[in-house]
Amino acid sequence: MKKLLLLIITVLSCLSCDDYLDIKPVGQVIPTTVEDYRSFLTSAYSITTSSKVLTSFRSDELALSSQATGVEQYEDIFIWNDLNPSPLMKAYPYASFYNIIFYTNHIINSQANIEGNQEAIEQLVGEAYALRAMQYFELINLYAKPYNSSTAATDAGVPVTTIYETEVDYPVETVEEVYRLILSDLEEAETLINIDQQTPGLNYRFSQWALHAFKARVYLYRQEWQKAIDYADAALAIGSELQDLNSDVNIMPSEYNSVESILALETVATFDLVNNASISDGLLSIYNQEEDLRFELYFSKNSDGRYRSNKREETRFKVSYRTSEMYLIRAEALARLQKPDLAKEALLALVKQRYTPEGFEAYTLKVSGLTPDELITEIIEERRREFAIEGHRWNDLRRTTQPEITKVYDGKSYTLKKNDERYVIPFPRDAVINNPDL
Repeated sequence: MKKLLLLIITVLSCLSCDDYLDIKPVGQVIPTTVEDYRSFLTSAYSITTSSKVLTSFRSDELALSSQATGVEQYEDIFIWNDLNPSPLMKAYPYASFYNIIFYTNHIINSQANIEGNQEAIEQLVGEAYALRAMQYFELINLYAKPYNSSTAATDAGVPVTTIYETEVDYPVETVEEVYRLILSDLEEAETLINIDQQTPGLNYRFSQWALHAFKARVYLYRQEWQKAIDYADAALAIGSELQDLNSDVNIMPSEYNSVESILALETVATFDLVNNASISDGLLSIYNQEEDLRFELYFSKNSDGRYRSNKREETRFKVSYRTSEMYLIRAEALARLQKPDLAKEALLALVKQRYTPEGFEAYTLKVSGLTPDELITEIIEERRREFAIEGHRWNDLRRTTQPEITKVYDGKSYTLKKNDERYVIPFPRDAVINNPDL
């Protein structure tokens, strides 16, 4: 991308390589030891990107009142007004992703010069590869078409940079090329990372468990069903525990210290989302409110009768991958491979932990009578219930049927048509200003 690094450098408020290195949290010296570089990578991990929150507004999960506090930041996102949004609108993240990539590139390219314990160095560099892959995966699923094997080689993706250079152009790569880098980085990470499972509190860092979960999601999005199953199984071989809501509703499965937490990195809750938006009628309607134990755990009723999300503390609700997703990836991939009995088994293994015994019995009966196509639809709906307001829904809409969605805002009706071009988010204004070719 032309002038990409100049944009990042502006964001970082630095004008040279030395200035850039000065922002690290280890003092005013160039990092040399593995401990120095660990602090450097922690800076990358700590950069917040808001994509999961903003796409919750863009999807069909929320309702928005024109009288809500701060509504001007979200209304254009909510009604898919990408052509002439208010200057007050929250911008979709772009430079922040490349900011993180900037850190990871420096660590990866400095591997030979890092001093210290070799295992610690390998773990660190492996995490940098995985974190870089994660940023490109998020970018490609915001600003490009969903992966399609027949068109990915020509579909426009996002700019790619893997080394620090100035005064060079970074053109947009194809979707295929970006995914090739993602998978290559994950392969490198897999050879280096030597921690199977991070402890709670450190589980914002990548482990082998998180790598397997990430690869399962990548292959699901690429519609490589057997590989998605294989990596979901690899993740579940390390940890497969699900929270039984019949016995424990003191913590949400999406909290960083849940038994289900594989990688607790991304922010999915903000004050504005919880307090200035409500849950859409469409989302509320797909729960059996008496028998689905998630309903009261996930949502609470306001004084005006509307429901809001119970994800009220940003620091607790850090979630990127969790075990329930692995069960649902297995279920969907098996169903698409025409293995309905195994798909139902994976689906019901999760649902048993989410419904009352009576509700589970009724749900099992329902699932037993589904046709193969109906089963896939039900698995997608179960993803919608399980991952409500967790950043999955927009991507699930994009990668599956891209349905027509209608919303009402301030007395007017707005429609996102089936297969609408707005299922791809335009590059932000500041990115285009720095590179009009975008």
